[in-house]
Amino acid sequence: MAHADYKYHEDMDKVLHKHGVSKPIYRIMTVLREHQPASIGALAEVALTKRSTVSRIIDRMLEQGLVTTEANPEDNRITEVTLTPAGQQTLRKLTPIVGRQFVRATEGISERDIANLLKTLQKISQNLSKLPIE
Repeated sequence: MAHADYKYHEDMDKVLHKHGVSKPIYRIMTVLREHQPASIGALAEVALTKRSTVSRIIDRMLEQGLVTTEANPEDNRITEVTLTPAGQQTLRKLTPIVGRQFVRATEGISERDIANLLKTLQKISQNLSKLPIE
């Protein structure tokens, strides 16, 4: 499991780097595609990343012109993040490339086997979400 994950993400790093985007930035962009504007806390939760890490990623994305931020009108302690048109264009360009990576990774594996794999991974995740062993 760890080896396959490593290989998949190693290849993703190479592909995304060619387009000036890191894996964490791409992950945040995909979350924003579905949920925007989104608070930094919500992004951290959905992207399975620490809030402080997401804040640093957002800072890099601001520098690259991929997102804008503004204070939540109801609670100015909350920062809302939105993809810019440039961010949306970058995401549209990268989505088919990443899709080809997934197709390559799952080549020769039936839809049934993929569904079983997802179900098994969900069970593993649930098991690991229980109290620590110590």
